[in-house]
Amino acid sequence: MYTDNTMTEQEHYMIPTKHEFICQEHKVHEKEVPLSPARYKCEECKKKKIYGYSNPDHVCNPFGYLYLAPRICIDCATKMKKCMWC
Repeated sequence: MYTDNTMTEQEHYMIPTKHEFICQEHKVHEKEVPLSPARYKCEECKKKKIYGYSNPDHVCNPFGYLYLAPRICIDCATKMKKCMWC
């Protein structure tokens, strides 16, 4: 899960996800960083392995932070060679 064994969980959330299969339409999400634990379910493998990502269009609201959530997890996106945001 972490890119380096010396990283703490807090440091992990400050690094953009390295993912080679992002379509041109979703290139804008390349700089987004994971902010929440894996709360969202992957549409392919049906496992709760998707982190909530930072949202540049977030507006303050009484219900909490509105995370961006990809449709499929990084493992499935890599395996299928598909954009995780499509």
